[in-house]
Amino acid sequence: MTLAQSLITLLWREEVLINFMRWLLWLPLFTLAVLYYRYLYKTHQWHELNTAKNTLVVTGYSLASGLIVTLIMRGSIIPFFGGDIENAVTQHSTTASTINSQTFIGNWLQTQLFIGGWIFLYISIATKQRIKETELSNLRLQNSLKGAQLINLTNQLNPHFLFNALNNIRFTIHEDPQKADDILTALSDILRYSLETSRHEKVYLSEELEIIQRYIAIVKIQMEDRLNATINIPESIHAYLIPPMILQMLIENAVKHGIDNLRYGGEVKLGSNEQKTHIVFTVTNNIPDTSTLQNHNTGIGLKNIEQRLQLLYGGNASCETAIQDQVFIVTVTIPKELTT
Repeated sequence: MTLAQSLITLLWREEVLINFMRWLLWLPLFTLAVLYYRYLYKTHQWHELNTAKNTLVVTGYSLASGLIVTLIMRGSIIPFFGGDIENAVTQHSTTASTINSQTFIGNWLQTQLFIGGWIFLYISIATKQRIKETELSNLRLQNSLKGAQLINLTNQLNPHFLFNALNNIRFTIHEDPQKADDILTALSDILRYSLETSRHEKVYLSEELEIIQRYIAIVKIQMEDRLNATINIPESIHAYLIPPMILQMLIENAVKHGIDNLRYGGEVKLGSNEQKTHIVFTVTNNIPDTSTLQNHNTGIGLKNIEQRLQLLYGGNASCETAIQDQVFIVTVTIPKELTT
């Protein structure tokens, strides 16, 4: 009880009471001033101003709003505490105008500093938030572009493969209708797989191998004994994920640019090597004596594969080519990835 009485007595002192009333009036006025600046900042797009112009705007606004707040406070306080100011004049042996001027200027500068400080803090926070939103927007845009590029690159495979398969059918449809029918059956499976997987970035290796078997079956109908295909992929890695149509395109590239140019045909081999964090696929095929690495790389196939690997894995995957003893070698390295 004594503590409460002492607190009331202390607050009821003239100077303390004046300061307390000033604070009660100053707080809502300060809040209105900074909120109005926030409104102007967003409405007039002041975040687009350079540093010099922004500093001038903040300085001008804080001086003007600080002056308005001080005038309102002074107009509201003096009618109630005019007698206290006269007592202060008597105690300090000075004039009323001097006391009023000093008090007014002091309150104005103090209010201006508070408003200016709050504004600069608000600009700093808003700028950081805007930078984060811009970075997030750019990231979303990059992901959208990446998805669009992947779809575009995947779609490039389908017409390319379809063109070759239709040519195979055209060559056999009159000579052997049954072979043409077998090709169409295998082709329908491949096209179904291609359409379904075009909506996915990755598929199971086992699914890709099934399509490769069907593709080889189609080509062997036309090439007969000229094509000898060997697939040596252990079942232990069949559950890993790979980009769809990657291996199929490598086999197609080997047949089209290699075996198809050899009078007596040749061999295409698909193998793999499981490493700790990656899987290495190797596709080899015989090539004519006149082939070089440069002319064997023609077409969209290998370029397409390189672009897709770059988009999906960045620098964590690779597609390398080489020629050794009239054998063209393509080595694709991708990270090991299971279903999540």
